Amino acid sequence: MQLLLIKLQSTTTSNELLPECAVVTTKQKTASFAETDWKELHTMASGKKVVVFIPSEDVLLTNINIPSTNKKQLLQAVPYALEERLADDIESLHFAIHTKKDSDLTRVAIINHQKMEYWLELLIQHNIHPHFILPNLYAISVKPDSWTLIRKQNKSYLRQDKWAGFSCDNSLLPLFLTEELKDEEDTPQTIYYYGDEEHYPAELSDIEKHPLNNDEIHHDEVVDILELNLLTGFSRGDSALFNVNWKPWLPAASLAAMLGIIWLGMFAWKNHLLETKLKTLEVEIESVYKQTFPNGRIQNAPAQMNQKLKALQKNSGSSGGSTLQTISIVSPFLKKFKNIQLREIRHQHNELLFVISAPNISRLEAFKDTLIKQGALKVEIKSSTTTANKVESTLVIKGLV
Repeated sequence: MQLLLIKLQSTTTSNELLPECAVVTTKQKTASFAETDWKELHTMASGKKVVVFIPSEDVLLTNINIPSTNKKQLLQAVPYALEERLADDIESLHFAIHTKKDSDLTRVAIINHQKMEYWLELLIQHNIHPHFILPNLYAISVKPDSWTLIRKQNKSYLRQDKWAGFSCDNSLLPLFLTEELKDEEDTPQTIYYYGDEEHYPAELSDIEKHPLNNDEIHHDEVVDILELNLLTGFSRGDSALFNVNWKPWLPAASLAAMLGIIWLGMFAWKNHLLETKLKTLEVEIESVYKQTFPNGRIQNAPAQMNQKLKALQKNSGSSGGSTLQTISIVSPFLKKFKNIQLREIRHQHNELLFVISAPNISRLEAFKDTLIKQGALKVEIKSSTTTANKVESTLVIKGLV
């Protein structure tokens, strides 16, 4: 995993000092922070997970024992379980939690909504879209059974283990250290120190000290604490969409747009095919009307054909069934036998006559047998004329058997 790590300064100096950044990967695991301008940060963010470290004084780190492994239940219970320890109303605070399945201990990071909004707005102004936000205490490397102390010009940062630590003004550091060293079981074996040797705390003089040459950070140590992400569950209301890095979704959106265009094209093509088919059917109806009623005058072939069929139905009476019904039964078989062509339909002496042409006698007989067996019609060959290329025949269909 490629991580772009961005460390922001406190709210009182954020407009004066540039952010610091480092890049760590699964291959280049260790890096040091260096000042970088915002434009370069935006360029560096491409293709990387962006982890932003905000000042630890804005985040309260604590823990609590709650016998539950359901994260949704924990998120509901933690604010009220910690309410007495908090100076602000819980409605004004955002809570991020992390817990393990085999433990009742829940790690909690708490930040005021307004402060979280401030940092997000600052990042958005510079076109930076974070994936993770953590307190900058977690940007300090830590080793087993040891503490790491970073002393800057005004602030000190002490990381005691993977999850615990604190930041404070330099003037208050002796007081905090005295409190932390009361329990001998929690006293570390080693102190890793980065800062001015003249200001090394006397409270730590009895503990083995190792100097740090620079403010380094390690890839695996960052990955281990990403689950305590302050962005998890945080909503900015109307501005919440700005928290999302939409860039990875652009290919999906482009594909969706392309599929939409293809669908519209297919719909238009299908509509064109249906219009063409409708015109073809109208031509076929007109052709059948001309063959059936050669002396008729065509104005609206479909309507005229419908009128003629109704007249045939009325004249046929009840003997042998409806003429219209008989025609509707024969029509599908004409489509099925593509080499059988309908030449004319006539109603003569209460008989319905179909004049057809077939390529040969066997095909004509097959058509007749199909009408009888599958169509349940009574069919007779009234006349038949055979030539070298085809057979023309008049079938008498008297109706349903």
